[in-house]
Amino acid sequence: MAGEDSGRSGEGNGSLPREVAEGLREVGGTQGLLARIPDRDSLKELSDRHQALSDPVRLQIVHLLGASELCPCVLKELTGLTDSKLSYHLGILEKARLVLWRQNKNWRVYRLTELGRSYLDGSPI
Repeated sequence: MAGEDSGRSGEGNGSLPREVAEGLREVGGTQGLLARIPDRDSLKELSDRHQALSDPVRLQIVHLLGASELCPCVLKELTGLTDSKLSYHLGILEKARLVLWRQNKNWRVYRLTELGRSYLDGSPI
């Protein structure tokens, strides 16, 4: 049959392609492979972070905050969002630990976290 490789090697109960079996041996089997990847909780957190960054409006906010700390009134003006929409998007970015805010008298001032900045720098931590 087309695409079949006759060079199979057994691993466990089934028969695996030779390159798969060799790769698994190199990493210490399936348990060794699992030990090399993040656990489910870490993957969920990573998935949530990527989902937070999958929206163009939130990406715009991240880029704006990458240039300067900003208050909501400036973010609202630059993005064209209503108060409720801006609050919604900032909440998602906060939950993903990409932005945080501090109180300055009557103002909230938003900035990127180290994690948020790492995404702009192209080397997420």
